[in-house]
Amino acid sequence: MTRAHLFALAAAAAAVAPSVAGAQVPVRVRAAGFYESYSFDPGLPFSKVTEIAVPVGIDIGLGRFANLALSSGFVTIDLESAETGFADQSLSGILDTELRLGINLIPGRLIALVSGAIPTGIKSVEADEVAVLAALSSDVIGFAVPSVGSGGTVGGGLVGAVPLGGRFALGLGATYSYPVSYQPIVGETVKVRPGAEIRGRAGLEGPLGRTTYLRVAGVLARRAKDQFAGSVQNGVGTRLIGYLEVAQGFGNSQLTIYGYDVYRGSPQLEATAVGQAVLPKGNLLVGGLRFRLPVTPTFSIAPRTEYRYSAQASGSFADADGDGVQEYSEGSVEKAGTSLRFGLDLRQQFSEMFALVASGGAVTGNVVRGTDEIGLSGYRLGLVFEVTR
Repeated sequence: MTRAHLFALAAAAAAVAPSVAGAQVPVRVRAAGFYESYSFDPGLPFSKVTEIAVPVGIDIGLGRFANLALSSGFVTIDLESAETGFADQSLSGILDTELRLGINLIPGRLIALVSGAIPTGIKSVEADEVAVLAALSSDVIGFAVPSVGSGGTVGGGLVGAVPLGGRFALGLGATYSYPVSYQPIVGETVKVRPGAEIRGRAGLEGPLGRTTYLRVAGVLARRAKDQFAGSVQNGVGTRLIGYLEVAQGFGNSQLTIYGYDVYRGSPQLEATAVGQAVLPKGNLLVGGLRFRLPVTPTFSIAPRTEYRYSAQASGSFADADGDGVQEYSEGSVEKAGTSLRFGLDLRQQFSEMFALVASGGAVTGNVVRGTDEIGLSGYRLGLVFEVTR
């Protein structure tokens, strides 16, 4: 199977690449540790957010016909207060355990997926911990671990890849996910049941020349209405995601330029530990570049930068018609914040079985609250261990 076929299949499946690679790599373990801290100028209830995350993933090849991927981890988040009456807050615990079984119906061409999430993560929080999760969901910052738990999910789908025009490959896929209801706030009986979601995916990859490579991918996600406290909410979540990447070789080095756009066409309720967390109509536009420079046959450095622009519609819940049901009303789409991140990755391949990646970076930008732009700055440090057997 060509490199183009592999990527097209991965783009269509949205991270199904391990399922294909599993036929060649019986066991692969990836463990990481991230520390990130961000400070905010006056104008928000909190002045600083810190996260320590330890995600862990393992891919197990089950012969030529199947691959099993498991992931979980640990996270701790701290919020420092900036206002009187708003106390410092913290939250820590295990993440949900996600599973994905890929069955090669036609090896290298068609894969059946069975997926799910076991609710081992933080699905219920104390009422005074809700602000921690609200800060964590920032599109402008993009935390290493942006959510901590849910009631669990079950799902599945099909993805496939075919050659296109000799040099290109096309990947197509469709998946379905059904979330389970859960109680978001400790001590309360109110439950949240997020709506089921169906996603269609497509990916295209191929060479534009001897040293230039093109990747394009798209996702259309449609989610049914959510239920909160037994009442059906009036928002149906719709998302369009587009991704474009061009990789240009310069001898042994490679410059990669990428961009993606995440558009939410209507408000939706996100399945997070805070329960009824509203993601309003909005748009996230991201662009970046990365330059990989080999220093020795086993050591390389990769400077990178990324810009983010977030816009969203203002809105609020209210019982407009007096029937006791809280409905969400939405305003116009406006700027929500921007950020610019710089970083450097150092990769050392110690052997065929073991590699280590050390990364660091800084970010600067702003978030919008009302009519005020509030400055932010911070950094992220990371260490990733890769073991292949």
